[in-house]
Amino acid sequence: MSAPLLRVQDLRVAFPLRDSGDTLKAVDGVSFDVAEGETLGIIGESGSGKSTLGRAIVALLRPDAGRVELAGEDLFALPAPQLRRRRHAMQIIFQDPHAALNPRRRILDSVREPLDIAGEGSPAERTARALAMLARVGLDQAQAARFPHELSGGQKQRVNIARALVRRPRLLVADEATSALDVSIQADILNLYLDLQAEFGLTYVIITHDLAVAMHVSDRLAVMYLGRFVEVAPAATLEQAARHPYTRALLAAEPVALPSRLVTGARMPLQGEIPSPVDPPSGCRFRTRCPVAEPRCAAAEPAWRQVAPGHRVACHLVEGAAC
Repeated sequence: MSAPLLRVQDLRVAFPLRDSGDTLKAVDGVSFDVAEGETLGIIGESGSGKSTLGRAIVALLRPDAGRVELAGEDLFALPAPQLRRRRHAMQIIFQDPHAALNPRRRILDSVREPLDIAGEGSPAERTARALAMLARVGLDQAQAARFPHELSGGQKQRVNIARALVRRPRLLVADEATSALDVSIQADILNLYLDLQAEFGLTYVIITHDLAVAMHVSDRLAVMYLGRFVEVAPAATLEQAARHPYTRALLAAEPVALPSRLVTGARMPLQGEIPSPVDPPSGCRFRTRCPVAEPRCAAAEPAWRQVAPGHRVACHLVEGAAC
């Protein structure tokens, strides 16, 4: 097999809290690979560390430990000038499409800005490339002359996609890139992602708390809880045969478009709030909310177990009847 495009090894990102002197462990030992052309979905509740992980992947945050390799290069071992030259190969799309755009700049100027900074081609060539990318995501020349407040939420997200792609990256991280959009617009944006991936050979990391979104676009899914992955599997496998109690609780929490009397099967409730990442529980971090937790779950951290090809779980009870 060829080497993965993205490799993350034991990544840790912590934030010191000045008032208390404590440390918030946002990402606490995450490792995974993403093959070129693959889509990895990362799902989990708010506060699980997904967005921090996404920012570290594209070198917007420097980790406290671990490695992020893009095409075999350790990004954080590169000198600053060399890292700046590599940034075009990795881009991120943020959750709020309006806040991501400068309200004082016209759409065309925002999309052309990465080319201006890199000094690629003549001014006329940069304008032509920016207009061509805007057209590819479904925006015409009249919309390119507008300001962000003159566009809808879906149109602004298309602008952000165009700006991220204008320098032809290899890796694109989408951080909750549809959650701020109307449901009627979300499907169009997701289908646009899929079309662009096929056209440009993109590799995606899709960060979301919406399982339906993750299942629709992802080849594999990673479930994140309190700074760590608890389960990784192909999307179809996770949908049908999730093994970790947290994953099963997330699946059970998905809305079902049926009257309750027609819903079959027991639903595993997800109770309580996610614990503080400042002082996470000992052993298995999910144990304080797990309906099947045992004393050993508090005593030792669960090891990764491979339960099927490409399907790994961190749970003490994964081989028992309860899971």
